[in-house]
Amino acid sequence: MEAKFQTDQKPISRRSLMTYAWIGAAALVIGELVGGTLAFLWPRRRQAKGETLFVAGKVTDFKVAEVIPFRKEKAFVVRTDGGFLAISAICPHLHCIVNWNEVLKKFECPCHGAKFNPLGEVLEGPPPRPLDLYKLQITAGTLVIDKASVIERKNFNTSQLIKG
Repeated sequence: MEAKFQTDQKPISRRSLMTYAWIGAAALVIGELVGGTLAFLWPRRRQAKGETLFVAGKVTDFKVAEVIPFRKEKAFVVRTDGGFLAISAICPHLHCIVNWNEVLKKFECPCHGAKFNPLGEVLEGPPPRPLDLYKLQITAGTLVIDKASVIERKNFNTSQLIKG
């Protein structure tokens, strides 16, 4: 006996094949656009990378009214008459890295022109709140900054100063 296979299906036409190909390509592009948009809008996790504690230096190394940048750690140490602040260098608006302008005595964001006073409070621009603070401790005469402990604030308060 000889087995014969019969196919009752018509072969697909070129026009139908091209239609299916275009529909598939359009679905792929729309899927990538939707996925990319959702990934852009989804908030990032705040996760400390690498070492979270670092030693900024001895208390005696910092002068009053001086701002010392720590580029690698993305932080600034500010000494005032009342004590010390460890200010985050990350702008709360678009997460750009702010710079200290020694001449104007202000923090300046290069992304959108925001300006902050030496205590991190917003002077001008679109940021919704002051620069964040890092937890600061004075241990055996040295400043130790904990970057894992970020303190979001609405304004400056003297209770935020660490006496040294």
